[in-house]
Amino acid sequence: MVRRGRLRLLVRDGMPELAALLERWASGTLPPARALLGGRGGVGAFQLRPDLVIVLRPYRRGGLIARIDRAHYFGVAARPFSELRASEALRAAGVPTPEVVGAAVRWDAPGCYTGALATREVPGAINLWHYLQMAAAPERGPACAAAAAVTRGMHDAGVIHPDLNLQNYLVRRTSDGFEAWIIDLDRVRLGRVTRHTRRAAFDRICRSIRKLDPESAVMTLACVEAFQTVADAGVEQN
Repeated sequence: MVRRGRLRLLVRDGMPELAALLERWASGTLPPARALLGGRGGVGAFQLRPDLVIVLRPYRRGGLIARIDRAHYFGVAARPFSELRASEALRAAGVPTPEVVGAAVRWDAPGCYTGALATREVPGAINLWHYLQMAAAPERGPACAAAAAVTRGMHDAGVIHPDLNLQNYLVRRTSDGFEAWIIDLDRVRLGRVTRHTRRAAFDRICRSIRKLDPESAVMTLACVEAFQTVADAGVEQN
């Protein structure tokens, strides 16, 4: 833990460069970042040393409140620190998710803060939705199957992700097929995963598909069938 006035940082040991980067985020003086394929607004990659590339994600609000203020959150339990703990729990359970190496919270008033999360970049991985838009049709189903397999493994480990969508997966093509990781663990929790939980996760993915691909120009039947296994996995277990 590093304290600098209103700023609180949690940084993995041996990464002083990361602490300096997070301090620059807090002061609004970040250096130029490398844009990420499929990355959302505000997310960028920073090469801090030859063996360390950091993806920095400032917290951004969605929904109606984002029209007023996208950056500020309210409460005493800062969400970046909660997400860091959730990441450690998932990794300990064997769920593929990028390593979180730092979190930052700047308290602007009592109970009011902005935050950012730093993860180690997964080389060659991009978000699933962006990959599907670029890939040939026969490759899209296997990519979605890899994401679905990670989701089933997450549920088997007793982990509930409240915001599964096509942009909350990373995928990477390998010589044997695809690898996948789950990202954006804000509000992820440990709990009893029921058949209803699995079905709700599949329904959430379907809503994401309808929102991102309303004309069904990208998603193939194989993609939908792959994600259907997220819901079907609960049939035998419950």
